[in-house]
Amino acid sequence: MYRGSREKSTDEQWPGSAIIVWYSDHPLNIAGVRRVEAPLKVTVERTPASEAVLNVELEWAELEAASNKAYQRLAKKYNVPGFRPGRAPRSTLERMLGKDAIYHEGLEDLIDSSYQQAIIENALTPLAQPTVDAPEIEIGQPYTFVARVPVLAPVTIGDYKAIRVAEPEIEIDEAEVQQTLDRIQQDQVAWQPADRPAQIGDKVTVDLTLMVGDRQISKLHDNEYELAEERHGIFSGMDAHIVGLSEGDHAEFTTTIPEDYANAELAGKEASYDVTVKAVKYRELPALDDELAKSIGDYSTIEEVREAIRQQLRQQKESEARRAQRDEALKALTEITTVDINPVLVEEEQDVMVREMRRSLEQSRISFEQYLGAMGKTEEEYRAEIADEARERVKRDLALNAVADAEGISIGTTDVQSWLDLLAAIGANKKMRAGQLSRGQRANIENRLRRDQAMSRLIEIATEGRGEPGTHPHDHEGHDHEGHDHEGHDHEDAERNASAAAAVGEAAGAVADAAPSVSAAPTVEAAAPTAEAAAPTAEAAAPTAQADQAEVPNSKA
Repeated sequence: MYRGSREKSTDEQWPGSAIIVWYSDHPLNIAGVRRVEAPLKVTVERTPASEAVLNVELEWAELEAASNKAYQRLAKKYNVPGFRPGRAPRSTLERMLGKDAIYHEGLEDLIDSSYQQAIIENALTPLAQPTVDAPEIEIGQPYTFVARVPVLAPVTIGDYKAIRVAEPEIEIDEAEVQQTLDRIQQDQVAWQPADRPAQIGDKVTVDLTLMVGDRQISKLHDNEYELAEERHGIFSGMDAHIVGLSEGDHAEFTTTIPEDYANAELAGKEASYDVTVKAVKYRELPALDDELAKSIGDYSTIEEVREAIRQQLRQQKESEARRAQRDEALKALTEITTVDINPVLVEEEQDVMVREMRRSLEQSRISFEQYLGAMGKTEEEYRAEIADEARERVKRDLALNAVADAEGISIGTTDVQSWLDLLAAIGANKKMRAGQLSRGQRANIENRLRRDQAMSRLIEIATEGRGEPGTHPHDHEGHDHEGHDHEGHDHEDAERNASAAAAVGEAAGAVADAAPSVSAAPTVEAAAPTAEAAAPTAEAAAPTAQADQAEVPNSKA
């Protein structure tokens, strides 16, 4: 039987690919399937569930002709004693295989080809394999079969050219600049020995034994961490007892483990500590001066650092404003879009979202199954939770497809090759040519790029030609947007780059809309090693005796 219009094998999956592969020109042009050239007697009923019900009537002469073709094929396939291959009379083959077998073989071929013809003649795009109700053949009588298949419903969009989004104001508050500078200063902190008792905010090195009754929970040696006003978990209340101790001091004290502690065996129990302070250090901040500037990068003065921070903040805000504009424009577009979304599309998008989650979790070396276990959910429950978002994503993509149709946007081989080259450049895929792609892979890429260009066009319309924040709008008057691919325009290159980055974002560590960072601009993460990196945490300093030690004190407090 005919197997639908999608290509679903695993080798067809492509980073960030469209949910469904459908082909608008000839969705069912499958090589090797025979076509019925005569007009079909077919009625098509569309259900509210975006399903097409095809009632196809075939004349007996068509069945007889199909059975003759089946006979000729089967005669070549089977060895009939006394006859060369393909030469056995039909009556002999019928005695060997059964008369019904030949008619049913021809009927299956005829159903395949007539179903295909019905789909094409009625401009339907199947989303899955059809379910066919094929009754028994009555010799000499017309034959009617019913095929039910989920189809892509027509998409109706309102006046998308009336959509408008506000021009965001990009302002850099000097207080934000100072906050970033303060964080850089904190990252450059030096820890100096303190010739005084420990205070909140100091870093202490201790030998520590923690007991609950007769059970040893933890025994740490030379463990270093910062004293905090508040600490959650099993070590809650410990810091207050260490404040006031000096290097060399020894103390024994008790605390109460919180009632809501994750380990029910320990929750609410009294914890006994034996602590020896090995060292006390205080935080010494560097001055915000030119010497600090020189130490964190290719800067001569602290004012150069301030300016680099301003530029980076501006890029970040422009990126955020771009996303906000896109979200607003897409929301407005989907609100004026009417379409019946078949559950098949939602299920496909849920599959995509699960794959995205798996890739994201793998970045943290967590399996999807571990995540579900931690959340106390089954995969079915997780899929149910994301169903509404999946439906909204499908509607968004269908709406953008409709805009692409209305704008006459098409994708050529050059566009596809540029996308592949970008994937290879960022290390997301090996170098390959567009001609190496399978039909399904290419369709996925073309659909994605087509929607990207539709999104760019929508933003251009919604901003009345101003372009996105941080871009330099150019005059589009006189440009023929019908089929115009904007080749050579910087903003289209940016959109293509964003598309590829989005497609492999998790795998390549890229972010679709992230503005390029200032190469010399300091960030909190990059300016200097953090306290966590500078000093090993308790977990790294010494293995704990129990698995309960997730809250062992560390420099982050």
